Amino acid sequence: MIKEILEELVSSVVHHSPYRRVLVSFYDQAITPAPDSTAHVLEYAAQGLTEDDHREIRLFIAGGGIIRGDKYRPSFRMGNSYYIPAGTAPHSVVPRISSRRRFISSHGWRAEDLLLIPCRINDGIIGQVSVDDPSDGGRPTSAKLRELEDLTSVAAIALVEARQRENMTERHKLFSFLTDNAMTGVLIVQQRRVRYANDRALALFGYKRDELFDMEPWWQLFSPDDRIALRRGDENPSPGDLETRGIRRDGGTISLHLQSLAMDYEGTPALMLNILDISKRVQTEELLKEKAFRDPLTGLYNRHYFDESIERELKRSQRYKRPFTIMMTDLANFKRVNDQLGHQEGDRILRGVAQLVQEEVRESDWVIRYGGDEFLIILPETGVRVESLAQRLRHAVDEWGDASVSNVKLGIDIGWATWTSDTDFSLARLLKIADHNMYMEKEKR
Repeated sequence: MIKEILEELVSSVVHHSPYRRVLVSFYDQAITPAPDSTAHVLEYAAQGLTEDDHREIRLFIAGGGIIRGDKYRPSFRMGNSYYIPAGTAPHSVVPRISSRRRFISSHGWRAEDLLLIPCRINDGIIGQVSVDDPSDGGRPTSAKLRELEDLTSVAAIALVEARQRENMTERHKLFSFLTDNAMTGVLIVQQRRVRYANDRALALFGYKRDELFDMEPWWQLFSPDDRIALRRGDENPSPGDLETRGIRRDGGTISLHLQSLAMDYEGTPALMLNILDISKRVQTEELLKEKAFRDPLTGLYNRHYFDESIERELKRSQRYKRPFTIMMTDLANFKRVNDQLGHQEGDRILRGVAQLVQEEVRESDWVIRYGGDEFLIILPETGVRVESLAQRLRHAVDEWGDASVSNVKLGIDIGWATWTSDTDFSLARLLKIADHNMYMEKEKR
């Protein structure tokens, strides 16, 4: 399980960053940024390394794999990561894997530069991501590091949970269920009722002990989506794992991981539930997903979100036979903005127009930054009065451009296509028609 998490982290780093050589390691215990803080490397995963590199790492681990915390010096810190320029790395940075970077710019990434992203849990470091050979040849920036740091934070939580599971025997699990009250809640349930609850479980759900014991059935503590499965577990106790949402006494919800263990309780089969609050992890995952779907410059949905969601929206229109419109736009004279006023001014204008467009559409409509200065507006259940929206957008952009952009006459070109049950165009056809109509308008300028 740990190896799989490390390999998934490596794949995510390669996918979401310019770095083509990635090495991820996991320690047997947490360390701190101090010379006397040490740990052993238990496992690693990598991509872009040679067989000789892998051999060197395996020999290092076989020889004890000792790493020290003083490589995480404050002077190297960049955000939550550590950038170590060539020639300044302490001797504690081991193993030393030679860089494969060939093309070096004077102000870019150098062959012996190091970038370390620690896997942090609370104040401890349980592993790290090390990267090399950026495809863009650039040195890291705080903005570029945020996504990698978020990925590493999620992986750190998963690694700790996997390590805990791997280390538990069945006897140890039972012991932990009953004693680790500070970390997990424990319920013993039997024949529709709660028979035992520890203090942590009471705190998680907000009930008094006698209130839980009076509750029937006990599975109403959890999301309605999972109650059938939980009822089956009560009727036929068996081990298993489930991620669900808990329903608190005050009506609020929390994200939970349930680990169940079949047992005998007072001579009758019962189910013991180990309950871990994973709300922070779920929130982090949702944040990462939201970031993946958002354009960082404008805050609008991006093309990835469009590709992931548009077929579902079109099928919904087809099922209910309701019209559906795709509006395609781009900014007139935007190339002149970049050429004459600079790309920073171009970015400001894109943000301003994005906000204008968002203000003109309904909450149910989507605005997508499709690429460059192109925006898509997705209008569910819309087949008429599209022209009135187009006129509002033209007027808003013209007016804003006159007031906010000097020396260039800014405008917006718009084309659209509507799906109806009579036309039944494919998505590709809709996009092609909208694009054609937009360029027809552009040629009229």
